[in-house]
Amino acid sequence: MRLAVGLFFALLINLGLFTMMHLMTSSDRIERNAIEEVQLLDFVRVKKDTVTEIKERQLPEKPKPPEKTPPPPKMVPPTQQVKAPAPKMAAPNIKVPLNIAGGPYLGEFSAAPSNPVAPAAVADYAQVTPLVRIPPRYPRNASRRGIEGVVKVAFTISKEGRVVNPHVLTANPAGVFDKAAIKAIKKWKFNPKIVDGQAVEQTAAQEITFRLSK
Repeated sequence: MRLAVGLFFALLINLGLFTMMHLMTSSDRIERNAIEEVQLLDFVRVKKDTVTEIKERQLPEKPKPPEKTPPPPKMVPPTQQVKAPAPKMAAPNIKVPLNIAGGPYLGEFSAAPSNPVAPAAVADYAQVTPLVRIPPRYPRNASRRGIEGVVKVAFTISKEGRVVNPHVLTANPAGVFDKAAIKAIKKWKFNPKIVDGQAVEQTAAQEITFRLSK
């Protein structure tokens, strides 16, 4: 029974398919015949005779160069000289005494006066007179703080009259004016000591006082 029902539905489907195919093929034939009967119309575009007009273009006249105008005069602003006021600072008063007492020692002690100069020392004094004496520079730190002091420097006068191996013997206060005193002494020049017509080395000492002017 089931097989008979299945065969019946299969036949129905096949008939439907054949019918649709027949209708489609017949419609194609009708459309082709209609297309063949339609007359084709060709549209041909006719060209018109055109007259070309030639226009003459005139070149524009060249612009005249502008007249040169003289440059305006340069205005120089007047310069004003500003005078800066000079700072008022107390000038250091550095005393560099030079004296000899009984040998090649130079200078005076502010704490204790030196002994009277002996006649023999006068000849030595002429031999150790400095040719060039450079005053030391007052240290800024000491000048600002108002510190004064004394430095005693020992050194050797060479055969050429130069200062060799300077070193501080005493300093009050210690370490404040030492570098300034040593730096100044190195620039000093002396006449060398003459013995039997020849220049010889000699040792000397110099006391330098650093004092601010009031």
